[in-house]
Amino acid sequence: MLNLLIFLPMVGGFLIWLLLRRSAVAARWAVLAVALVEAVICLKLWAAMGAGGFFDQVQTPWLPSLGVQYLLGMDGLSLVLALLTSVVTLGALLVAWSAVEDWAAFGALILIAEGAIMGVLCALDLVLFYVFWEVMIVPIFFLAARRGAEARQAAMRFFLFTIVGSLLMLVSLVALYVLHGQATGEYTFDYFKLLHTPLGGQVSLWLMLGMLSAFAVKIPMFPLHLWAPDTYGRSEAPVSIMLAGAMANMGAYGVMRFCLPLFPAGAQAFAPWGMALGAIGVVYAGLLALVQNDLKRVIAYSSVSHMSLVVLGLFAWQRQALDGAVFLLLAHGLGVLGLFAVTAWIEARGRSMNLDEMGGWFKLMPRMGVLFLICLLAGVGLPGLANFVGEFMVLAGGVQVDLGWSVVAALGILVSVMYFLRAYERSMLGPLREEVALADLDARETFVMGATAVLLLWLGFFPQMFLSPIGTVTAAIAQMH
Repeated sequence: MLNLLIFLPMVGGFLIWLLLRRSAVAARWAVLAVALVEAVICLKLWAAMGAGGFFDQVQTPWLPSLGVQYLLGMDGLSLVLALLTSVVTLGALLVAWSAVEDWAAFGALILIAEGAIMGVLCALDLVLFYVFWEVMIVPIFFLAARRGAEARQAAMRFFLFTIVGSLLMLVSLVALYVLHGQATGEYTFDYFKLLHTPLGGQVSLWLMLGMLSAFAVKIPMFPLHLWAPDTYGRSEAPVSIMLAGAMANMGAYGVMRFCLPLFPAGAQAFAPWGMALGAIGVVYAGLLALVQNDLKRVIAYSSVSHMSLVVLGLFAWQRQALDGAVFLLLAHGLGVLGLFAVTAWIEARGRSMNLDEMGGWFKLMPRMGVLFLICLLAGVGLPGLANFVGEFMVLAGGVQVDLGWSVVAALGILVSVMYFLRAYERSMLGPLREEVALADLDARETFVMGATAVLLLWLGFFPQMFLSPIGTVTAAIAQMH
């Protein structure tokens, strides 16, 4: 099942590009079919999930002379994020349905990116993890660079940030491999064996920072977030959905799976700084979102702000905060799917993202107005919606560790109320700025937005369904502190 989860979208994407390049319609339906099967596999794995620990593993020798093996595993944390990735990918494809012409190439890149993300979530050999991590970057880069010169510049900035971080991570992996071999006589990249590597505090800190540099870029964590607003803002909406709703989660996953357990002494030394950077990022990105006149950039900065709150929860390194951080990843992934979908529908109607040119659109598009409002209210943490659960748990755990930075982060959440309601007021309410004929959401668009809104409500009212599998993992990580 894990092999299928990883390689079905990769091989399927390649075959679609190879065989269906001359038929956009056939390619589009084939891509959607592969993504649907991927979601079904995630649901079957959910049904097979055990009470705790890694309930599904694959282990095969790969390069035994170097201590490298093909080692896959899945637990509650990776399964929840795999399920989110499959939903976000389906959403991105449906958002792109009528907006993309070269479906063979576009769909193949989306599916290869999805397969690589699944590989990142399942890999438990550090070399295998690094391979999937690098493969994940390539299709996302080409997707982000599709939309003209400015998009290519933004994609190149993203690529450079990512590559530098990945090289630093590689140095840390090799150093950990050597140190483990010197200490135990066994040279291996096996995650479970490396957990017991004896490391001094200073060495642990430097190796943790090397790995964190790669994960921090992906999150994106302040101050390594500089690539994100331009890349999110200038990419096509489906690409922004994949970047912010699926790939960004891999950074937070990497911190939880590798930085905290492998380097507990180093992570503990850095934790106060991590909480500080998370809190500052929440407020900083929120204030920048407040002064944007482009709706897409408002959403981009809001994404950076919400992921900074995840960073605060991760480095609080407390059970409740860790649970909240992972739950916030679910809420954020669904939220950006809905919000970036709105930008796609606006562009599809020939309108710009400039808030100065909007106004009064609720009268013309009431369905969009209602569903857009639900996604925005989720973003501000309204009780009953998914973000509230994650934000409450992060802050409740955070105040037990560092009251000051948790209060700063809470002020950042107040800023989110301001920038989201400002964006909604300027786009949907008030008088029409100009007389335009705008069609409301059609059936496909209503389904995407409606399903997103329902999932946000479902997570808000029934969070325990996901908190239970997450909790078995976060409890073990919290004990390492």
